[in-house]
Amino acid sequence: MNSALNAILIEVIPDDPETDMNSLLKKVQEKLPPSVEIKDHKVEPFVFGLNKLKVMLIAPEKEGILTQIEENLSSIEGITIEILSVTRL
Repeated sequence: MNSALNAILIEVIPDDPETDMNSLLKKVQEKLPPSVEIKDHKVEPFVFGLNKLKVMLIAPEKEGILTQIEENLSSIEGITIEILSVTRL
């Protein structure tokens, strides 16, 4: 039996307005745990000329996965990350 999946919406905000959002998305993808995949993403305007990256992840429902995602992505220099929502699929 397959385990349940969660849709996790995260927001990645770079410190620098000159950040290349495509390369930032690649860094996010590289840092995700192997069982987590990017389902969708979009770049939105934020404040003071900054853009933010909203990313929809699909992850297995298992203990500690949110912490693992947050810790892995927090290791990327020059960004702030926030988990906006988690929805069971």
